[in-house]
Amino acid sequence: MKKIPIEWGDLELAFDNSFWEISYYLDKETGQTLMVTDETRQELERIYEAYFDPDAPNEFDLEAALAQSHLPDWQQEAVREADLVERDYGSRIIEIPRAESHEAYNDMQDFIVTIEDACLQNQLLKATHGRVDKCLSNASKVTYKSRE
Repeated sequence: MKKIPIEWGDLELAFDNSFWEISYYLDKETGQTLMVTDETRQELERIYEAYFDPDAPNEFDLEAALAQSHLPDWQQEAVREADLVERDYGSRIIEIPRAESHEAYNDMQDFIVTIEDACLQNQLLKATHGRVDKCLSNASKVTYKSRE
């Protein structure tokens, strides 16, 4: 099995993504994390509609289409990544699962129970349930329990 370099920080951000308008993919050949927004996907679809001929798929030239598109360089690069995802999804490209909102909420709850200041902990627990109570204690002196 071939080892590929993976930028773990990028991969972690992708796993933590909970925005439905952004999808992340892993390129299994390069280890690169690819981000495709709904806007980029729509731009790629516009290019396909204007320049792709289903009767002659081998004649499609994305670079020529991008040159005529007058998109800024950063957006052209995003469209190239979206095209790679479109062409190689399921083989070279796999989707990185997104975080579910309840997972982020559970992480927040797990963190809150590590706070030793009982009043602050209570405030945070109530705040995450939509209720905030005032507390007279000094909340700036916060210490944390180790989870280990």
